[in-house]
Amino acid sequence: MAPPAAAKGREIGTPVKLLLGLVGLVAAAGLYYFFFYTDLSNALRAATDRKGQLQNEQRSAAAAYKAYLDDATKLEEKRARARDLNRQLPETNEMASFLTAINQQAEIAGLKVRLVNPIDPQPQQFYTRVPVKLEVVGRFHQVARFFYGVSKLDRIINVENITLGKPVNPNPTADEGESIITTSCLTTTFHANKAPTPVAPGAPGAPPAPGAPPTPPPPPGAPK
Repeated sequence: MAPPAAAKGREIGTPVKLLLGLVGLVAAAGLYYFFFYTDLSNALRAATDRKGQLQNEQRSAAAAYKAYLDDATKLEEKRARARDLNRQLPETNEMASFLTAINQQAEIAGLKVRLVNPIDPQPQQFYTRVPVKLEVVGRFHQVARFFYGVSKLDRIINVENITLGKPVNPNPTADEGESIITTSCLTTTFHANKAPTPVAPGAPGAPPAPGAPPTPPPPPGAPK
C-alpha cells in the first residue's frame, strides 16, 4: 500500500480538472458545430431561400392567372360583341332568314304579303346593299305595327320609298278604320364583305378622287 503522501501527490488539482472540463466542452461544441450545426444552418438557409423563391413563383402565378381571367373576360366580351354585330350585319346574304323575319313580322301585324321581289345586290367598299321590293295588304294600324316590328329586328333593315294605295273598305257600313290599303316599299338589308370590294371611281361608296369633295355619308341605319 502506497504511503498517504504519495497518493496525495498523484491527485489532480481542481484547476486542472476545470481546465480539462472546459477543453472537453470546447471539443464537444466544435464537434457539434462541424457535424450538426453547420448542416442545420445550411439546410435552414436553403429552406429560407426556397421559401422566398416559392413565394415569388406564387405571386407570379397569381398575376398570370389574373391576367388570364382578364384576357378570357375580354375575349368573351369581344365574342359577344362579334355575335351581336353578326346579327346586325351578317357576313353572308342570308336572304332566306331575312325573308323569314319579314314574313314573321307581317304575320304578327296581321298583314298579307302580296309581293316579295329581291333586287340585284349593290356591292359597296365594305358592305353590300340587298334591296327587296315589298308589297303588303292590310289596315293602316297593321302597316304601322309591321314597320315598328321591322325596326326592332336585330338585323339592320332600312325601309324607304313607302307608298300607300287608296283605302278600300270591304264593308261600306263599317268604320273607316277597317279600310284595307295596299302598301309598297323598298326594304334594304346589308351584309359585310369578307374582303373590300373594288369600286369603280365615281360609283356609290367609292373613295373620292384627289381634290374631289368627300363622299356623302351612308344612309341612316347603314353600317359605318
